[in-house]
Amino acid sequence: MAKLIVTNGDSAAANIRVSGLKGRVLEWRDMLHDGPVPASDSLEIVSDARADYIAQALGLDFGEVRADFAQRDGLISAHIAYSDVELWFEHDLFDQLQLIQLLSFFAREPERVGLRLMQADTYLGALAPERMPDLAPAATPVTSLQLETGRTAWAAFTAATPEGIAALAAGHMAHLPWLAPALRRLLAELPALGSGLSLTQERTLRALKDGPVSAGHLFGVVTGQEEAQFLGDLGFFLRLDEMAFGAEPLIAGLPHTVRAVPTFTPSDPPGPEQAGYRAYASSLVRLTPAGNAVLRGELDHAGVNAIDRWLGGTRIAGANPWRYDRVTDQVIAPAMALS
Repeated sequence: MAKLIVTNGDSAAANIRVSGLKGRVLEWRDMLHDGPVPASDSLEIVSDARADYIAQALGLDFGEVRADFAQRDGLISAHIAYSDVELWFEHDLFDQLQLIQLLSFFAREPERVGLRLMQADTYLGALAPERMPDLAPAATPVTSLQLETGRTAWAAFTAATPEGIAALAAGHMAHLPWLAPALRRLLAELPALGSGLSLTQERTLRALKDGPVSAGHLFGVVTGQEEAQFLGDLGFFLRLDEMAFGAEPLIAGLPHTVRAVPTFTPSDPPGPEQAGYRAYASSLVRLTPAGNAVLRGELDHAGVNAIDRWLGGTRIAGANPWRYDRVTDQVIAPAMALS
């Protein structure tokens, strides 16, 4: 019987496929840190919500996105057809959220013979393919404690309030060493006290203090400040859109929203999607007076722009949303944020 290797996305999967490692490779491929994630044990229900969000946010065809999820879910649901299933995931937030979804799934499965986990402290998609076999011996049998922690973390992530995430983020789990740091980074995407900015948004505005920067270069500058990079370009551009197209724009210079730039594959001559991406990525982004006011502590982005987004199962909306105190590492409930 063959082996199934599950990993984060296309780049890592491509490296594994050409590395000489035997087995079928499955990309989990979901940016779970953005958009709603329902509290459900059903892959179908979760994938319905995720496909709907991704299609709407990025301007993609819902049917195509949903079909990709269905193929993925069908393959993992048939895991008993494989002698071994290996989960290959990195240390960053993007991967850790995918990992807890899979651990929660397998915690409910009656049969999980041959389930192993390879936890990497580096970016699998950036490694040379010939390095992949060196990582294979690090795949160890998944323990009951890892499964239970994954199930607990997934329930906390999909809950309607973020207190459960905060409780897990405050601890240390040697059996899943990258989970707590990833969850702390997730909480930092909540609006901050005072400014109403996520950590990514705050870093973006500060990077613009000295003058305009292209959106593409800004992506590199801001994500380069991460201890463990998790945002792709389109996820970062979604954060720019929130600051650019609200009632009180904090930045200016973007030609359109990210919905107009769903994909980018170099081509000559460029098609409309590629041209849209290039127009967006090359646009010079600058601070507005409102953006400067937020940096000076004179304006609250969440308050004036009535933000509306999700952190797992928690809706972050309105002038008084859930917030995060980055000094004390505490989540602040809406009623408390007013006091």
